[in-house]
Amino acid sequence: MTSPANAIGAPAQSKSDKSVEFGADQLKANAAVYHANKRIMDAASSYDSLDDAIAGLEQTWNIYEDQVEKGGRFTPDRSLGFGSDNASVIAESVLGRRNTVGATRKALNKLGK
Repeated sequence: MTSPANAIGAPAQSKSDKSVEFGADQLKANAAVYHANKRIMDAASSYDSLDDAIAGLEQTWNIYEDQVEKGGRFTPDRSLGFGSDNASVIAESVLGRRNTVGATRKALNKLGK
């Protein structure tokens, strides 16, 4: 019988099941989960805790959702590196909804320093 998968696709293990030993199969399964979630895992691991990482993500996501809604009438100065994009388009890029996200993120990083 196979174990049901948890939310990220890894086999669920009962906390009371002491007979299951960690081995090569589990290491490979864990590596596959890491590979599928590498970017978020690497980013989250720079925080003190998972709660801090989630709070940072939620805060950032929410401010850029708000910027999508309210930023359509503001276009930053071209010298900041956003071209002719208004604040809504910049936010959509940060949230991964635009194809030209690289230039936007680069300009935001420079502006945020």
